Amino acid sequence: MTGTNSIDFFLVGAARCGTTSLYENLNLHPQIFLPPVKEPNYFSDVESPRFDDYEPPEDGKPYHTKIINSSEVYDGLYKGALPNQLKGDTSPSYLWDLNSAKRIFEHNPKARILISLRNPAQRAFSHYIMNYFTGSDESSSFEKALKAPENPMWGGCNLYLDMSRYYHQVKEYYDLFPKEQIMIILYEDYISDIEGEMERIYKFLGIDHSDLMIETERKNEIKTIKNLKLLNLFRKNWLRKPLSRLISQERIEAIKRRFFESDKPKDSLSKEMEHELMKEFQDDVLQLSNLIGLDLNKKWN
Repeated sequence: MTGTNSIDFFLVGAARCGTTSLYENLNLHPQIFLPPVKEPNYFSDVESPRFDDYEPPEDGKPYHTKIINSSEVYDGLYKGALPNQLKGDTSPSYLWDLNSAKRIFEHNPKARILISLRNPAQRAFSHYIMNYFTGSDESSSFEKALKAPENPMWGGCNLYLDMSRYYHQVKEYYDLFPKEQIMIILYEDYISDIEGEMERIYKFLGIDHSDLMIETERKNEIKTIKNLKLLNLFRKNWLRKPLSRLISQERIEAIKRRFFESDKPKDSLSKEMEHELMKEFQDDVLQLSNLIGLDLNKKWN
């Protein structure tokens, strides 16, 4: 993709910082075109443990994640875009993979960059809860998960603290793109005022915001678990792998929602542990604050 066919804006992450809700709200705007694959991961060098993530997407079928390495397949995602629509890509791996910023800049140096960030301790905990529920992390507590052997594979990555150290990730974009082309979105501000933040995003993208269409329900929210023993059985490789060959990932997720999810509020990170983690993140948060010109200690503490 080059020239007039280039991607106009990128929502590059971070993971567990509201990118699913942002994708759905951006997709409501008639002047924006987002592909049915929420995370194509074309400009990042990441891997997934799920073999079906590498299979080419079917036309028009929605997917949360794909690992797309073919320019032809990637270009095909945008064939439905109208001439007056901005084309976007919403892959959170583009923040974590430090080479993505350079690839995106080479693709389109005029691209607009959206970066969504969250209290790093809360982001790390939310990431663990998601991985535990999906079966990517079998650690029975967040404390144990932080001491477990590292798994850098994107589809089940457990580098919870490293992924919450935003400074060097964000700096890759500030080193390449003019700051006027970069917008920082704070997850906490977004969930407290979705309409206001979406209006700010539309202004940044240079599109009409007079008649906002937004979805206010929080997306991709992790819930507590109804039946832990049954879920642990469901997560065993000897059962999960054969099932994945017989049943689509979407169907597997539907089964898990039906039998394992509860509507009770999810477990929360203790104030004591959050305080300890924020001490670990202190230097990174200070550097990031200076980089983006925003007092994040005030926001996140």
